[in-house]
Amino acid sequence: MENIFFLDRISIISKKKSIQNISLKIRKGDFLVIKGSNATGKSLLLKLFYLKVLPSSGNLYLKGRKISNNSKKEINEFRKKMGIILQNDYLIPFFSVFQNIELASQIQNSESEFINRMSEISGWLELNDIKDEKVTNLSNSQKQKVVIARALINNPSIIVADQPETYLDQESKKKIFFLFESLSKIGTTIIMTANNLPEIKKDYKLFEL
Repeated sequence: MENIFFLDRISIISKKKSIQNISLKIRKGDFLVIKGSNATGKSLLLKLFYLKVLPSSGNLYLKGRKISNNSKKEINEFRKKMGIILQNDYLIPFFSVFQNIELASQIQNSESEFINRMSEISGWLELNDIKDEKVTNLSNSQKQKVVIARALINNPSIIVADQPETYLDQESKKKIFFLFESLSKIGTTIIMTANNLPEIKKDYKLFEL
């Protein structure tokens, strides 16, 4: 199986946090969970995976290509294949659930592709009953499901998620992890941070900071 990411003795230094000397390989279809106590740099490492930051030292390879500050074209192309789920990932409050997700899809998908995918994802995440509701009227748990749906709508080959279980009840957490596990089995690469893992079958790799 091909390497998607290869981190070769990478360090990242920011104003608030740093991580040092990390080497890690992530292959197509891997389900990687990054764990660690607060302030260990989980979110900073995740920023590397969705290419918001680049290494301060060491080497980062994407599908065998070394990435540097001069790799803007490669980075932009790579990010188009990603679904990114962040904490406080803002939705448009006066748009409906449907419109927020549709907006993320308009650039890449035809209308028929979007409708089919929307139906599938709404079923997974139990959004059918609120798809016409404005986001401003939703609970935090419902908003989080919309953020997840928006990241999945374009059928990304890589999902990068920062504590996607935030605000979800235990049953919803299990469903999200089961969904991610199912996607990884058909070749989607999952990279996520988590504080509270539900009690599920451990078909994921654990990396602790």
